[in-house]
Amino acid sequence: MKAVSAETMGARSASLSGATDGKIDFVKVLGILIVVMLGSSASPALTSTTTTLSSSLNPSIYGQAVTFTAVVSSTAGAPPNGETVTFLWGTNVIGTGALVGGSATFTISTLSTGSADKITAKYPGDSTFAASTSAILAQVVNDAATTTSLTSSQNPSNSGQSVTFTVTVSVVPPGAGTPTGNVIFYNGSKRLGSGPVSGSGVATFSTATLANGTHSIAATYNGSSSFNGSSSNTVNEMVGVGQSGAPTTTTLSSSLNPSIYGQAVTFTAMVSSTAGTPPNGETVTFMQGSTVLGTGTLAGGSAGLTISTLSAGTDKITAKYPGDATFAASTSAVLAQVVTAAATTTSLTSSQNPSNSGQSVTFTATVSAVPPGGGTPTGNAIFFNGSKRLLGVSLSGGVASYTTTNLPAGTDSITATYNGSTSFNSSTSSPVSQTVGTGQFIDSTMTWDGVTRYYEVYLPTVLPANPPLLLMLHGTQVQNPANPQAVISNNWGWQSLAEQYGFILVKPASTYNETSHQWNWNAYFMSAAFTPAEVGTCTAPPATACPDDAGFLRQLIMNLTTQYNVNPNQVYVAGFSSGAQMAERVGVEVSDLVAAIVPVSGQMEGQQAPPPPVLAPGPALAPISVQEWQGTLDTELPPCNYGRTGYSGVLYYLDTVDDTFNYWTGPNANACTVFQTTQPLCLDDAPNNANDAPTPGLTGLTGNVATGCSQSNIEVQFVWEPGVPHAYGPKYNTARWQFLASHPKPQQH
Repeated sequence: MKAVSAETMGARSASLSGATDGKIDFVKVLGILIVVMLGSSASPALTSTTTTLSSSLNPSIYGQAVTFTAVVSSTAGAPPNGETVTFLWGTNVIGTGALVGGSATFTISTLSTGSADKITAKYPGDSTFAASTSAILAQVVNDAATTTSLTSSQNPSNSGQSVTFTVTVSVVPPGAGTPTGNVIFYNGSKRLGSGPVSGSGVATFSTATLANGTHSIAATYNGSSSFNGSSSNTVNEMVGVGQSGAPTTTTLSSSLNPSIYGQAVTFTAMVSSTAGTPPNGETVTFMQGSTVLGTGTLAGGSAGLTISTLSAGTDKITAKYPGDATFAASTSAVLAQVVTAAATTTSLTSSQNPSNSGQSVTFTATVSAVPPGGGTPTGNAIFFNGSKRLLGVSLSGGVASYTTTNLPAGTDSITATYNGSTSFNSSTSSPVSQTVGTGQFIDSTMTWDGVTRYYEVYLPTVLPANPPLLLMLHGTQVQNPANPQAVISNNWGWQSLAEQYGFILVKPASTYNETSHQWNWNAYFMSAAFTPAEVGTCTAPPATACPDDAGFLRQLIMNLTTQYNVNPNQVYVAGFSSGAQMAERVGVEVSDLVAAIVPVSGQMEGQQAPPPPVLAPGPALAPISVQEWQGTLDTELPPCNYGRTGYSGVLYYLDTVDDTFNYWTGPNANACTVFQTTQPLCLDDAPNNANDAPTPGLTGLTGNVATGCSQSNIEVQFVWEPGVPHAYGPKYNTARWQFLASHPKPQQH
C-alpha cells in the first residue's frame, strides 16, 4: 500500500526583462563627422492616429442624455489608458473623457435645439502618438414634447367671485427641463388673457367677471425654441350655481401644519353667511387637488375630516360646500398642507450568533417609522460588513433579509442602511458584532487493549444540543519515526463542512508497525500484517481481531457520545484506502452504533490465499446505509480483478467491488430488493462504468443504487470516479455528508 501524502497546489512564475541604454558613436570618415545613433536614444517619428466619434442617440430630444464616444486608433495600437480626449461643440469645450482601451466617453443632456450641433473630439497626442481630431458629428436635437394641465381655484364659484386658473406645463419624457414662454387662456373660443410660464412651469390667470352659467375654460401653451406647444384639458367652470340663496364663504384650517407622513391631521371647514349658518347634516367635501379625500357633516357651520394618508410634500387641500335652496355653494381657498418625510429606525438581527465559518447566517433588517410618523417604509436596505457593501435588498412589509455563508472568521461588524424614500427618511442600524468561529482542535489519547491510541476531535464554534458525529479513518501512512500527531492532523477536507453543518469531526489513528513504519487499520482478514507491539493483549471483549481496531472505535464512539451529548442516531464513519476497508468492518461489527458509512477506495476484505473462495464476514449487527466510492484507474486497491496489495510486506488478494456491493445489499446486511441497474460494476475484470447507471445528483458519475431494503431509510450506493487513480477527492465531501446526514438511524422508542 502506498502512503497517502498531502498535495500542495501552487505555482510560481517569474519573468526577466532587460534593456540597453542608447549610445551615440561618432565616426570621422574623410573629414566628415558621421553621428551613428545606437540603441533607443533617437527620437522616433510620432505614430499617426485616427479619432472617430459616435453618438448613442441621434437625433435626440431636448434634455435627453446623449453619450458621445471617441475611439482613438493607430497602426501601433491604442494610446495609453488615462490620456484625455476633449469633446467640443463648435469651438466650445463641453467636457472631457479618459481613454480606456482606446475609447473615451462623455455624456451631456444640455445640447440646444435648432440647427444640428457640430460636435468634435480631439486627442492631443503624446510622445508616441500624434494628435488627431474627429470629423464633425452633426447631432440633431429635437424639441421636447409637453403636456398642459389646467385647474380652477374655485369651482363652482359665485357670481363676481375671483377665480384663479392655474396651468402646469410639463415635459414628456425622455425630454427634460423646464418649459418657458406664454400660456393663453380661453373661454370657449374667446381669448381671456395670457400669463408667462414661471421657473417652475406654472402660469396663472385670475378673473372675477365670468357670467352665471357653465364656462368651458382651456389653455394653450405656445411652446418655445426647445419645447413644443400643447393644449390643456377643459375645465367646466360653474358660476352662480346654487346661488338662489345667500352667498356663503368656506374657510379651511389644519390641526397640524406641517405634519409628518403617517401622522393624523384634522381639516376643519367653516361655512358662514350673512343669512346665518347652513343646516346641520349637510355635507362638505374635502379635496386634494382633484382627488376626493373624504367628507364631513356640518354641525353648527363646521365640518371636519381626519386623515393620516397624505402624501409627503406640499398637498393642496380645499373644502367644497355644495349649497342648497337657501345658501349658495362655496369653495375654500387652497390650504398648502406640508407633509414632511417620517423619521425611521432600522433594527438588525442575526439568525445565528456566534456562527461557524461557512455556516449559513441570515441577517434581518426591520425598518419602522418613528412616531408620530406612521406607515410601512418601502425601498431598499443595504447590508454592510464594516465599510464593505454586501448586498442591497428590497423591503417587503418593512423587512429585508440577507443570507450568506461567506463571512470571514473573527468578529464582523454588520450593519444595515435604509436608503429612505419620498415618504420616509433614511436610517442605519446599530452594528451587530457577528462572531464567526473557526472551532477548536483537541488532541487526545486513550488506552485500548494495552495499546495507546491517538485521536483528534474538532469542535465547531457552534454546535446543536445533540450534534452528529463523523469519524474519518486515514489511509496507510509511512513514517520513520512514528509521528501520531501528523496522522491525526491530516486534513481530509471535512473541517469546513463540520463548521457549515454543525457536526463533530474525529480523526483517530490506527496502530504503528515499527518494522514496516506503516500505520494501517486491521480490516477483514489482515491480522498477519501486524506486529506483537500493535496487537496488545487481545483480551478486551469482544475482540474480533488483533489488534482490536473495531473494539477501539466502538469504545471511542461510546466515550465521545457521552462526552459531547452526541445524537446516537447520527454517528457516521468515512475512510480512505486502509481506512475505507476498516470503515467496511465498522459497518459490520459496529452497525448497532453507526448509522451510515462512506468508504472511499477500499473494498470489504483482503485475503492471503487467492480466490475462490472469496472470504466474507458474517452478518452485520444492524442494517446500515453505505455509500462506496472507487476510482476507475485505481491500481493500489484494484477494484475488479482480484488484484493484490501489500500491507507491511504481507500481500493480500482483494475482493471486487461487486463482492462488497453484493454483501451490503444481500441477506447478511441490508436485504435490498430494488436496484437502479442490473449491470455489474465490473465487466471482464475492468470497471463497467460505461454501462451502469448515472448517480443521482452527481453529474458525470455512475454506479448503482439499491433501495427497498430491510428498513425504509436504508440505502446502498456505489459511485465510480472516472479517470481517478487511488486518491481521496475532498470535492465530493459535501455529497458524502448529504448522503450520511439523510440516513440517520431510526428514532429509538
